[in-house]
Amino acid sequence: MKSNKSILKSDTQQFNRYKFKQTATSLILIGILCFSALLTGCDVLSSDSYMTANYKINTEGIKNTEDGTLIENPIIKVEDESISTFSIDVDTASYVNFRRYIANMSLKKFQEEKYSIRTEEAINYFNYNYKKPAGDEIIAVNTMIGDCPWNTEAKLAVITLAGKELVAAEQAGSNIVFLVDVSGSMNSPERLPLLKESLTMAIEKLNEKDIVSIVTYASGVNTIISGVSATEKEKIIKALDALKPGGSTAGASGLNLAYSVAEDHFIKDGNNRIVLATDGDFNVGPSSVEEIKSIVTQKRQSGIFLTVLGFGVSYQSGDSRLEALADNGNGGYFVIDSILEGEKVLCEQFTSTLYTIAKDVKVQVEFNVNTVESYRLIGYENRLLSNEDFEDDSVDAGDMGAGHTVTAMYELILKGDITDELFAVKVRYKEPNSDESFLYEHTAQVNTSLPNDFYFAAAVAEACLVINDSKYKGSATLKKAYEAASEYSNGDIYRQNFVEILKNLVE
Repeated sequence: MKSNKSILKSDTQQFNRYKFKQTATSLILIGILCFSALLTGCDVLSSDSYMTANYKINTEGIKNTEDGTLIENPIIKVEDESISTFSIDVDTASYVNFRRYIANMSLKKFQEEKYSIRTEEAINYFNYNYKKPAGDEIIAVNTMIGDCPWNTEAKLAVITLAGKELVAAEQAGSNIVFLVDVSGSMNSPERLPLLKESLTMAIEKLNEKDIVSIVTYASGVNTIISGVSATEKEKIIKALDALKPGGSTAGASGLNLAYSVAEDHFIKDGNNRIVLATDGDFNVGPSSVEEIKSIVTQKRQSGIFLTVLGFGVSYQSGDSRLEALADNGNGGYFVIDSILEGEKVLCEQFTSTLYTIAKDVKVQVEFNVNTVESYRLIGYENRLLSNEDFEDDSVDAGDMGAGHTVTAMYELILKGDITDELFAVKVRYKEPNSDESFLYEHTAQVNTSLPNDFYFAAAVAEACLVINDSKYKGSATLKKAYEAASEYSNGDIYRQNFVEILKNLVE
């Protein structure tokens, strides 16, 4: 195993190449999702039912890059660059994908195939009891700093963001356009049938202030219903149930029609949103990632947000396309892979999924050259921004739903035992209907008392280092991660499922 000094030397060389050749935008991980099982109901699930879920998948490629190379952020010396800037990410697809794949293969096989898990998406999959915004605040920012479980020479700095919670019935109303893929590729149980049951769950959660439209696309595009009051749930669900698959996939035309319908029923100061439900296969008209990005980048200026739900998505059938849609359309990208995940996304996290409280959320961390020797951002490789992008309100970034929590981690090497004024955190964000950003600032120091959430999130990060066979894993082991995750799972069924996964890998 390489020493920390040799890794630091190598990473310093890597950083210098990265800095002078401006390769920040090339650090892109390809996220992969998985095939789905039937989704029904909106009842609270028991821990036992969650643990016994049967995850069956088609193990097609989920590699980071075309050649399977694992891309990781390097260790950076503060004297070379003291500022780190990135966009938030609330996507959880990579963890869901890992969970399904590892249920069908050994960790050795997983690594031999050069599969991986995006660390930030694994950490952000779970709920955390972070300090909530007070008063009129939209986002609360806090930091925690403790010992790094896999590197005795380092500290682990955790930056947390917590979004304001909303009560849907108290909002101005929602203008929801369900854009449904009814092409021939959707003709399988984990696609259109699951899609119908999933969207039915969302429809049942809407209230009398909301209006619903359904647009479909296959070889052509159609408006099935337009501007129907959410009080007419039976009519809406009947229209959804009647959809049949067949034909090719004119996804770009579907998007254009959906935006047009959303504009027709636009609610001022309301929640205007397209919910795209698809397997991601566009094969008629504009279909490349860049072409799709261009469409939604132009349309997002209209104040209409885009939520993307994937059904039966694989790397080959459109994962990168759907991720680009959500990232550039001011929305989130979720996969429904089981009844459990459906309940989580569309019932438990209904307002988080469908209500944006802050858009273009950027984080900038400035390290004190007098107290910090080096740092490494854990995850967020495909969310890096240039430092100049932080104050540029024209640069797009991730969005945050109501009640969402976001976690970011840095592994730090300090200069001596100094624990004060290690770094400062700045967060910029815009309110949903504004083009001007707000600035939030926070100064960090080492904590004397750390909550359970710190240790659980650290356990997830440690597990990801081992799963990815990271060159930065140090003394990380799945056994240690399992023990910490088990101790700090706090009875949460999603955390307990993660503990069970680690237990099976350790045994």
